[in-house]
Amino acid sequence: MSGAGAEAARLAAVHTRLAEWQMHVRAAMATRRLDLPFATYVMTDDLPDIYDLNLAVVTAPVSPQVLLRSVDKVAEAAGWTHRRIEIDDVAVADRLRTPLLAAGLTEQRFVTMMLDAVPPTPAAKQSAVVDIGAQLDLARAVTAEQPWADGDRILDQFAERERRLAGVAGGRAVIAPPDAPVSRCLLLTDGRLFEIDALVTLEAHRAQGWSRAVVQGAIDHCRALDAEHIVLVADDDDWPKAWYRRLGFREIGHSFAFQRTPATA
Repeated sequence: MSGAGAEAARLAAVHTRLAEWQMHVRAAMATRRLDLPFATYVMTDDLPDIYDLNLAVVTAPVSPQVLLRSVDKVAEAAGWTHRRIEIDDVAVADRLRTPLLAAGLTEQRFVTMMLDAVPPTPAAKQSAVVDIGAQLDLARAVTAEQPWADGDRILDQFAERERRLAGVAGGRAVIAPPDAPVSRCLLLTDGRLFEIDALVTLEAHRAQGWSRAVVQGAIDHCRALDAEHIVLVADDDDWPKAWYRRLGFREIGHSFAFQRTPATA
C-alpha cells in the first residue's frame, strides 16, 4: 500500500472507530436495541423527542423498500412521531438517497474531523473543565434558544440525555468563562478517543471568542490526558466546518442522516 493509501486507511479507521463507539454509547443510554441484518435500531422510550436516541442506523446494504418498511414498522410499534435513519457508508447513502428523499425525508450531511495540527494561536479567554452536571443550567439555556426547543418537555429530555452521557461516555464539559459561563462543549471519551460535542454559545455572547476558548480548553485537556485522537462531527453544509479547519482539524469521513419530523411532514 502506498503512503497516501496507508494514510487514507488510517483516517478511515478513526472515522469507523468513532461511529462504532457512538453506537455503543447510544445503546447504553437507550431502553432497547434491535439488531437486524441491515440496521440497528435504538429506542429510548422515556426520551421520545431525542431523535438520535430513537432511530435506525444502517449497517449493511439494503433495498430502500425493505428499509422503509422496516423503519415504519418499528416506529409504529415504538410510537415514534418522527423517522430518522443514519448511514455511515458513503456508497450506501448514495444508493438510498433518492428513494429516501422521495419518501419525504430530508437529508443532513455530516463530516468527521480530527485534530491534525496545533491551533495557530492560543485562545485569549479562559475556560474550565467541569462535570457535565455542573453546567446543566447553561445547557438548558442554550438549548432553549434553538428554534426546535418548544417547551419544558424537550428541555427536560435533553437535560436527561446529558446526565446519561456523563455516566456512559466518560462525559465532561468545558465552559467559558469559568465564573459565569456563556459557552460550552461536551467532551466524551472511550479512554483514548476523545470527541468534542455540542459546542454552543448563548446568542448574546457570540462572536466574542468564547467558542474558541472552549475548543482550546477541550484540546488542552485531551492532550494532558494523552489522547490518541481528538475528533468532532460538524455539519458538512455549514460554516463551522471551515472554522474548525483553521483550528487544526481535518476531514476524515462523512455520514448522513435522513429524517422526517412532525414539523417537516
